[in-house]
Amino acid sequence: MKTTIAALTAAMFLAACETPVATAPAPAEPERPMDEVPVQMTLANGDRHYSFKSGCVVVLEPQRAVVKSETRACELHHRDIALLYASGD
Repeated sequence: MKTTIAALTAAMFLAACETPVATAPAPAEPERPMDEVPVQMTLANGDRHYSFKSGCVVVLEPQRAVVKSETRACELHHRDIALLYASGD
């Protein structure tokens, strides 16, 4: 009986070792657009400039997190991301 259990245990162990483990590939791009990190610049007049891959550009005031302008390509999450980054400055 013990040899049967040992043989079955060994067979199950070997089967488990041979089975490949499926892993998900790491995404090259963020899965959600709201995870995008903008390119940040400070303009000569002190305004903070945040640009995104979609072509969206958000410009904020120098001292406060107030939107001065944004392009038509911007969506709500782009403004939110820029304001979050500005609040950390």
